[in-house]
Amino acid sequence: MKNYAIKIAAWTFIGLAIRLAIMPFTIHGQDLVFINYFPMMLVKNGIWDPYGFIATKLPHFPYTYYGPALLMIMSAANFIYLKVLGFTSLAAFLEKGASMMFMDHVTADYVKALFGLDLFRNIFILKIPYLLFDIATGAFLLKLAGNKEDGIRTYVIWMLNIVVIHSAYAVGGFDVIPAFFITTALYAAVLNRPYLCISLLSVGGAVKILPYLLVLPGALLLGDSHKKKVSLLATAILVSAASYLPFVLSSGKAVFGFLLLTEAVHYPGQARVVLSASFFILYLAICVSAFKESSIKGSSGKLIYYFMAILLISYTAFPVRFRYFVSVTPLLALIIPRHKKFGFFIMAIVMMLAFLWLTGRELQMGLFAPLGPDYFLGIPTLQEFIGRFVDIEICYKVTARVLIIALFAAAFWVWRIRSSDSKQRPVL
Repeated sequence: MKNYAIKIAAWTFIGLAIRLAIMPFTIHGQDLVFINYFPMMLVKNGIWDPYGFIATKLPHFPYTYYGPALLMIMSAANFIYLKVLGFTSLAAFLEKGASMMFMDHVTADYVKALFGLDLFRNIFILKIPYLLFDIATGAFLLKLAGNKEDGIRTYVIWMLNIVVIHSAYAVGGFDVIPAFFITTALYAAVLNRPYLCISLLSVGGAVKILPYLLVLPGALLLGDSHKKKVSLLATAILVSAASYLPFVLSSGKAVFGFLLLTEAVHYPGQARVVLSASFFILYLAICVSAFKESSIKGSSGKLIYYFMAILLISYTAFPVRFRYFVSVTPLLALIIPRHKKFGFFIMAIVMMLAFLWLTGRELQMGLFAPLGPDYFLGIPTLQEFIGRFVDIEICYKVTARVLIIALFAAAFWVWRIRSSDSKQRPVL
């Protein structure tokens, strides 16, 4: 027990050191500003409906704000920053940055414009909510692990999770928040709290859409009767309605624009139709399996495999960004310790995602632009180096096709593990 606590404390220290070292010194374009500007407006000016505000006051924005649950979470954080801690420069920081949004400005422009407004401190504090959700996710993973040995390995994987570290702390994206809700939903299911599980997924979906994909199979698997299945789905509808209704009453359908954000990212031509249809067919097949398996005692222990399979195949339906992969990584961290070959396969997928999507200088060393925009944005990318020797466009095309196959293969592998894994239910 003592060695276990020491190892967890050591890896917590290492994980925190990596995150804290990056947080004040990295930024990517307008990302942090866009996520926090409207919550700041709610706290400072009482403008609580960003969807209506964008639709009427900012028509040049190509899309609306993210989900209502994210607005509430980030508003709480901004309330603490502005009203409790008195970080007055943060409002000026966000207002200045917001005046530049969606006007073809690059990271260097934001750094130079915001440099005199406590740049390092404000970048740091805007990432603190991610750190809290990140560490909390790690704590729940320890509870979900099958035993202490697996728990330590799972925790190490999470603390060194390059997808989370890059997406949350280097870029400033919030994908670790829906990952937290997926993890806690799984924990609720293991505790035999199906309504809490579905509620958490619904809140996560109101942050970013992916957790919504897990609601139907979750309800079908956890509902041990037709009545309970319907009741669980009704719970999801009610929780979601509570998130959206105030904004619907205020500005109509504008709030639902966030559900269509992925429409801007899709494969060209027939590939889009084929891959979308493939996802839909496989999704239905998985839901049918959940329905059939719901009558088996202890079926909640298999929910992790349903979640993973669905998330992996969902990534084939559109060109998945590197940061979107964050949502499935806590679940992967739970099973990789017992399936090391699968872990290496997932590492290959992560490398392919990085190669395809972390292509610009702003997403590699250019993230450190606050320390010197001209220097760090002048460092060539790995892809630029490779392009000196081979046709990089061919490499992209080949990698994209291999990635789709690999994601389907990973989902199939998860399904095989589901059938063969003797530890089908995490031990608390």
